[in-house]
Amino acid sequence: MNTRPMSSVIRCVCVPAIAAAMALSASLACAQNSALEPSPRGDEWWAQRHEEKKALVQKGGIDLLFVGDSITHAWEGAGAVWEEYYGDRNAANIGFSGDQTQHVLWRFANGELDGISPKLAVVMIGTNNCHANTAEEIAEGVSAVVKALREKLSSTKVLLLAIFPRQDVPQEYRDKLARANAILDEAEFDDAVHFLDIGPWFLDPDGSLPQSVMPDLLHPNETGYRLWAEAIEPKVAELMGEPAPKGWKPLFNGEDLTGWEPVGSDSWHVEDGMLYTVGGEGGWLSTDREYGDVDLQLEFRVPDGGNSGVFFRSAADKNPAFTGYEMQIFDAPGTPPSKHGPSGLYDVMAPTENRVRPAGQWNTVTIIARGTNVVLEMNGKRVIDAELDRSIRGYVGLQNHDERAVVRFRNIRIEEL
Repeated sequence: MNTRPMSSVIRCVCVPAIAAAMALSASLACAQNSALEPSPRGDEWWAQRHEEKKALVQKGGIDLLFVGDSITHAWEGAGAVWEEYYGDRNAANIGFSGDQTQHVLWRFANGELDGISPKLAVVMIGTNNCHANTAEEIAEGVSAVVKALREKLSSTKVLLLAIFPRQDVPQEYRDKLARANAILDEAEFDDAVHFLDIGPWFLDPDGSLPQSVMPDLLHPNETGYRLWAEAIEPKVAELMGEPAPKGWKPLFNGEDLTGWEPVGSDSWHVEDGMLYTVGGEGGWLSTDREYGDVDLQLEFRVPDGGNSGVFFRSAADKNPAFTGYEMQIFDAPGTPPSKHGPSGLYDVMAPTENRVRPAGQWNTVTIIARGTNVVLEMNGKRVIDAELDRSIRGYVGLQNHDERAVVRFRNIRIEEL
């Protein structure tokens, strides 16, 4: 990685302009964010690699594209893992060691995306901007990379990864990158862009970054690359339109209610690959069979005032004495964590933080129930690790409380453990 600070950086703060002249002035000031200014690097190896990558893309036939800096570049040294996960997917790697966002922008503008139309691009960039740019500028630079890619490749979906954790730099830089990730997590991209934070996969329970995963506390080794591949594989398969990875199966086929049974309400419908209620008072939707230990993943979107839940190990109304466990879905951004609030394990445990996105944005949740233990991950971060009072089999269920605030669900799948 190139970690040398740039010799001169001009900071800018964009203030909402009242008059046209003020707006123009603010725009010109913000243009001086170095993370936004496409620029090449003077290294001979860098120029040579750029030409090699241009020649590679000119051959076409690329379905999966990896974009980034040295962390991505070094996939080329993780041969066994790369071959296992991407060897038969027509994948190409355009990661360049030491690159910052401005260098990627230049490469995009100078031929590295010409003539290709991948199904998916995996993007992870920005860590090398931490010395010369503010968190806001880094997030702007990363956003610019994503937008430039989408402009060049309008049919390509983007999996934008949060900047990976690193512990080889002082805390001020690590805090800056964490702040940039938080900004990107809340950023509004088009529907083809999916943000995913897999940083927790690399960390020990105490939050430290083990050298068994990243020996220099920055670059993954083979173990780290395997963790990376495993963490993104479900989303990669989904976005590339592939069958679920081995062990997984769709719980919702995106077309009809096959495998599901309405409970107490016949208002559930399917449209555009989403489950939702129409009319009535919402109600339950239950799987038509019970499950024991599972890894359950799905996406949901809550509207203004929405209130719903995802149930597991539930008896639905077949056994009123025990309705199972519920992950609460609630439109209450910014509220303190609560066992009755967003992503709380209802009546059991509050999440460590409220990570449910504002109304209208999609959220990704993972529920892993094994024995009496349940782990809940919201938008890529573990927020609950609880011990339940019982280990039983039961149904998976969806709920919607109010026909006026319809919660929508999609991409539901399950792996029996």
